[in-house]
Amino acid sequence: MNGRDGNTGRRHLRGPLAAAAFMPPADAAPPRRPLDGVLAIEGAVLEAADGRVRLHFPLDGRPDRFPRVDLAFATQGGALVPADVFHRRPDPASYWDIRAFEGRLWSSPDGRDRACFPFRLSCERENESHLGLARFAWDGEQVSELFVELVTETQPDHLPEDLDLWGALDAAFHPRRQTITPRSGKPWPLHSMAELEGLVPDSFLDPPAGGIVSGLAVDGRIYATPIRTRHGPWPFPRAASFGVWSVTKAAFGTTALLRLARLLGPGIADTRIADVLDVTAAHDGWRDVTIRHCLDMATGIGTAGRNASPPDIHVDNVTDRALTGESTRAYQRWYAAPSRADKLAEAFAAPSYPWGPGTVARYRDQDLFVAGAAMDALWKRHRGDGADLFAMIAEDVFSAIGMETVDINRTIEADGRQGLPLTAFGLFLGLDDVAKLGRLLSNLGNHEGEQLLDRQLAEHCLKCEWTGGLPTGTFTADGREVTYRMAYWQLPMTTRSGRDMRIATMRGYGGQVIQPLPNGITCFRFGHDSPAIEKPFDALMLPRLADALVPL
Repeated sequence: MNGRDGNTGRRHLRGPLAAAAFMPPADAAPPRRPLDGVLAIEGAVLEAADGRVRLHFPLDGRPDRFPRVDLAFATQGGALVPADVFHRRPDPASYWDIRAFEGRLWSSPDGRDRACFPFRLSCERENESHLGLARFAWDGEQVSELFVELVTETQPDHLPEDLDLWGALDAAFHPRRQTITPRSGKPWPLHSMAELEGLVPDSFLDPPAGGIVSGLAVDGRIYATPIRTRHGPWPFPRAASFGVWSVTKAAFGTTALLRLARLLGPGIADTRIADVLDVTAAHDGWRDVTIRHCLDMATGIGTAGRNASPPDIHVDNVTDRALTGESTRAYQRWYAAPSRADKLAEAFAAPSYPWGPGTVARYRDQDLFVAGAAMDALWKRHRGDGADLFAMIAEDVFSAIGMETVDINRTIEADGRQGLPLTAFGLFLGLDDVAKLGRLLSNLGNHEGEQLLDRQLAEHCLKCEWTGGLPTGTFTADGREVTYRMAYWQLPMTTRSGRDMRIATMRGYGGQVIQPLPNGITCFRFGHDSPAIEKPFDALMLPRLADALVPL
């Protein structure tokens, strides 16, 4: 049941509503009046399904506090369109960044209009995304209180899993004519995975266990499962923006290198880190390390596993805060370091291995961050101190192919300057973004006849050759070893025709997967898989479906 506070008159909900409650009825009439202006939302502590969110928190701000923020909207027909950008920590008392997405506006029998919009909360230091819904009433002059709830998320690191947040927020409306930036590309039609029935054997359409959403991008169309939340299907699939964790390494890091190689020549991949960054290590292990070595996870730098064999790519990737080894302490110092300088200092503080770069794969977020810093420094050398690596990729690649909802987390600089992209994680992508980036990569960097990325390096990452990449000591369900190359996991698979190949796979914490295939299909999955699950997601499930649809 719900109730009202006798002192404030504010309505209290005992729990989140069904997600469908935030959508207009099927017979809803158009809005009586436009809503053009700024919604000034007061910050407030929300109700929480898990009380642990109220305990001492190691990062800045309260995770149970909805941020105080001003969101600008404009009305286009029955659409409520956000007119402003991603809000980075608008409320210092809150843990959250916020981005609003397109909602709906319609008239109600009581003479007022009703509005709803989806939003994403995320943290500048981490990379999960919490999907939220808001609704309110509007009479042409004032808005009612907002009801908000957060009902699904990609896998969190610091926060409790399956964290519902909900509550009522005070808000004021300030009329102001808004300018809407036109979309840079048309969204792809969105279809249900059920529409593939009859085109492939039924066994290939068994839905992947768990997760939030999975599917295929095929021939300019997206086929996806419903986006699962704990309170019904997500009603705004176009507005689902996912924090992808280590998918960022390839989706941004490798893509950035391929673009730089296109502009400056493929030899840029073999630029030595020490030639573009001030390496502060107390040893000479970084002397011959290149950007390519960083993307290959083969720097020869690390804090554990002094034996090169048998292969164990994860021996340095010990990030669990509950553990006490030096690898964990080194990682957490790097993770907590806010600025570019602090993060580089922690990355360079690690000792070196005797085998040097290029021979042994050891998974380290720190090395991908170093690669991003080196590429940003190279771009600044070419275009001046005001240049920014992510801004260049956003304009030259992402916007050029019509990606609309891409954001990335950055370092936090004390003087307020824009920070450096984290590169190891931090990217946020929507379904259309994944489809369009996947098509570009499947086409080896060619977009409508224009070669945006270096083809030679793109083939090296994505050609799905059986040989290539460094051994990882990890295996597929049928016992074949996975290799690693240029921030892509190379998964061995035998196609239906009997061809042995490797599936170039972007993978992120919690079950985030993107796979641009040479048959033009992109497979994707976003999830919140706990590290404790007994049976992890089979990352070859969707490529097998794609192979049944269009032979690889």
